Amino acid sequence: MRYQPLDKALVAGRVKDYIRKERNFRNPNLTLAMVADALGIARSSLIKVLREEMHTTFHDYTDNCRLRHARHLVMLNNGRFSMEHIAAVAGYGSVNTFNRKYKAEYGELPRDTKKQDIKTKKE
Repeated sequence: MRYQPLDKALVAGRVKDYIRKERNFRNPNLTLAMVADALGIARSSLIKVLREEMHTTFHDYTDNCRLRHARHLVMLNNGRFSMEHIAAVAGYGSVNTFNRKYKAEYGELPRDTKKQDIKTKKE
């Protein structure tokens, strides 16, 4: 059997679909190996596609998906759910990790985003 070159753009689209659109980022135990197996490609090929086509790493991409989803939930929350619940739903196994990464990305803790959102709605 002859080796066929990898269509990086096609694989990148499949990666985005699998992780983001199918919401598999919500699994706190999601690994690069799991994604590669689900897509039927080698881990090394997946790493190459992430780096060359998507200009990111597996962890950065999944964190980005998780943080975007979490921010959306925080802004819509209105105090209905705890930050622990939002962290878990977004795919974080630890609320401390969630808070640290959220603050690094958005410059504030999730609870501060929630306060801003509520204050903005009252004005």
